Amino acid sequence: MNPLAERIRSVRTRPRSQAVIADRRTSVGADGLVGAAEELRLALVAAAGVPRPLVAVSLPLSTDAVVALVAAILGDLSVCFVDPSAAEEHRRSLLQALHPDVVLDRSGIRAVASSTSRSGVEAGYVAMSSGSTGGGPKGVLSSWAGIDAFVPHGAAALDLDASSVWAEVSHLSYDLAMTNLLVALAAGSSLHLSGSLGDRLRPLGFCARVEATHLRLAPRFIDLAANERGAGSPRTLRLWGSGGDRLSAADAQRVFDLGVATVVNTYGTSETIGFASAARFDAGDDLQTVHGALGIGRGAVGAWRTSLLPEAADMLAIESPHLPGGYLFGSPNGEFPRWEGSERVLTGDLGARRGEELFCLGRAGRRVKRSASFVDLDALDAEVKQAFGLATFTAATPEGGLVSLVEGPSTDLGDLRRRLPTVLRPDSLPDLLVPVAQLPRLGNGKIDQAAAQLLAANAG
Repeated sequence: MNPLAERIRSVRTRPRSQAVIADRRTSVGADGLVGAAEELRLALVAAAGVPRPLVAVSLPLSTDAVVALVAAILGDLSVCFVDPSAAEEHRRSLLQALHPDVVLDRSGIRAVASSTSRSGVEAGYVAMSSGSTGGGPKGVLSSWAGIDAFVPHGAAALDLDASSVWAEVSHLSYDLAMTNLLVALAAGSSLHLSGSLGDRLRPLGFCARVEATHLRLAPRFIDLAANERGAGSPRTLRLWGSGGDRLSAADAQRVFDLGVATVVNTYGTSETIGFASAARFDAGDDLQTVHGALGIGRGAVGAWRTSLLPEAADMLAIESPHLPGGYLFGSPNGEFPRWEGSERVLTGDLGARRGEELFCLGRAGRRVKRSASFVDLDALDAEVKQAFGLATFTAATPEGGLVSLVEGPSTDLGDLRRRLPTVLRPDSLPDLLVPVAQLPRLGNGKIDQAAAQLLAANAG
């Protein structure tokens, strides 16, 4: 049995363990969770006809999905979660690339006839990676042993214990959500799940209903929380975690203004298991930034290390003896992320250091040369967001111009044009501003850069 399975089993025997896993319809305690998972494990193995199948789970975010996750952990199976609300073409292409032995969805369990079964690979969780943000399916397999080495340190960074109540609104097909659930399960925390679009759009209301203490989402959800009616956050919510994208000081301050005492900014990639750096900020702290980005910590979470490589144009790298061995299927759109040996991944993210604190500044491919100097397009968009509260995506045209997509059709672009010179250098001012109702995004909240680039090209 893998060590993570023992960790999950031990939760039900801990003194005063009252952990509950619940969605809108059902709930299950620690004992019931393990029992249901064992029953499901036997059914999956029987259907697959092999002792350690690769399982594709296409269930909505629910207690049933968590039972499937725990079944895979207890049985040392491999599992990949597919969002049933995603476009059919996306789901079909993912399953074709994955080659699972068995599929679990709302209709039940079915074996998949395939001459290219992956049931012989090391068991673990197959994370869907956005690679260079966009493109076809890319999957990286993180072993259960590697995840076990991470979860106690991840839980400590997020201040999780058996008294914590975790709220989750993101589907398990997104690695940030999977990390959330794994650290919460390992810490013996309660989990409240909702796949409801209403709860996803109004995360504070959901947290209030379930009396959550913890939440971790991509930064764009801060906009949604700030726009919810009513003053402040649920009284129980004490920590807001951020991940999946760069976090600005303005965003962190908006979280504090909601009444949340602590923000934890995490940094990692789908390719490296969990997160490899974390910075904690408390209300009232002096929030220092570099190019509009808040710090990501000092680069250590357990056996994971984040470092800045001056020899690689100040790129961030993540090192650990527990890294996955590469992509199980697919490949990134560009040069990064890229493995260098078995224990280092070059992330493709530019970084900076101030004292002992690291900062993530965005993707390496988002720098363009203008007027004999370089313009960091991610930093440009971050400056606009911090100054005006607007989400933008700026792209370079083949002729060297800059086109900025501005989210929100009601934005007064004339006024924005007049105010931009107060925050941007002359050589980084966009040549064209284009209003869009919503920037194209991936399911994990990141901007779909390939789709946004196409929009900008057509507008230019």
